[in-house]
Amino acid sequence: MELIKLKLFCIIFLVFFTRNAFAAEPERALQGITAAEARRHLISSAESFLGTPYRYAGLDRRGLDCSGLVHLSFREGLNMEVPRTTQSMYNWVEKIDTAELLPGDLVFFITVGTNVSHMGIYTGGGSFIHSASEGPSTGVIFSNLDEAYWRRTYLGAGRALPPDAETLVYANRPASRARESQNWEDPGLFVGVGAAWTFGGFFEGAPSPFRGISGLATVGYKWTRYRVGLELRQEWDRALGVFRLPLTLSVGNEIFQIFAGPSYTFGEPSLSLSDGTRNYSGDFTLSYGVSAAFPIVRIGPGALFVYGELARQTYSWPENEKFSLRPDLTANIRVSAGLRYFWKMRLFT
Repeated sequence: MELIKLKLFCIIFLVFFTRNAFAAEPERALQGITAAEARRHLISSAESFLGTPYRYAGLDRRGLDCSGLVHLSFREGLNMEVPRTTQSMYNWVEKIDTAELLPGDLVFFITVGTNVSHMGIYTGGGSFIHSASEGPSTGVIFSNLDEAYWRRTYLGAGRALPPDAETLVYANRPASRARESQNWEDPGLFVGVGAAWTFGGFFEGAPSPFRGISGLATVGYKWTRYRVGLELRQEWDRALGVFRLPLTLSVGNEIFQIFAGPSYTFGEPSLSLSDGTRNYSGDFTLSYGVSAAFPIVRIGPGALFVYGELARQTYSWPENEKFSLRPDLTANIRVSAGLRYFWKMRLFT
């Protein structure tokens, strides 16, 4: 009988201890700092993992899953041990209403099945940082609770760190720490630069394989999946012996864009052919085309793209001559490949 009582006591002790062992951690973690500072440390720690690839059960900078990011952010940012899995974290935190969310609170989702299966750290302004396993972007990224997918799978919010007055002020700043460190996945304004090699040799009159170079300076706005940009393009066309300056509007997503706009040509465009010179006209022309990018590489607050373009500039051949397929295609078609880097503009209040 005494042995049975001892076993029951041990079971009750273990259940009570494992349930409450982590509950005291927030207070110990906050010794010497305010709750607001602790929340900022947590978010800063999570942001340091931006760009880390997703890896199931990962718990280091080689790869993280969603609960691994949260666990490691608490450990490195606050020297605080918290539950390791999403379910155990959901069971541990204090449940709060979504309207009460503060930066540093946790958000939970049901992405598969009927139980909680995904989580992230809320950073303010509707954004949260998490490690995504699938979708257009994976690994440690920012997303927004207003996005259709996360709105549909949202389960609720939980609190592991206590709030205070400073935290409330911090939460109501439109440009929180997460906003100051804009991530490419966040909606907002962006700027960018690029450079490309223009190919020749495909049609008559184009030096092979180098036809010229082009540059790019852009400013635009990015939504979650789509973006629009105003682009100033600088193009040196060795085949025609001219310099072009198109100003185009670009619309598309991360992979494909279409662009169009007016272009001014400096110089007299002409092609040197085997039977003489073919002259073209058009100081002001229309430039339009399509651009395709390979999977992007996220670097800092932006993204690096390897891309290719097929574009047309609308030069006219001499009025007294008929259309000639090979040289006129050369004069009006441009094929380029290069690199461009876009980054989010920092916004402060």
